[in-house]
Amino acid sequence: MKKILVAMLALVAFVISAYAGVSGVRSNGNISGVPSYQVQCSSGRTVVIYKKNGTWYTGGSGHMGHRYDSWSTNDVAQQVCK
Repeated sequence: MKKILVAMLALVAFVISAYAGVSGVRSNGNISGVPSYQVQCSSGRTVVIYKKNGTWYTGGSGHMGHRYDSWSTNDVAQQVCK
């Protein structure tokens, strides 16, 4: 019985992760004088991202960290939807 429950939980986790991702990215106007983007995640979550002075920021969490500085808009969108 425990093996069946563990297998079912693993399957649910796999299905949920398979649906994680980006549904769309669109312009969101300017924030602090730079273009911003609204990222719609397939989970239903919406995140605003923008790049200022070479560094990516999110509308809610602020600075993402310098390791993302060279990433494209789509790469950052994928990251925030994980």
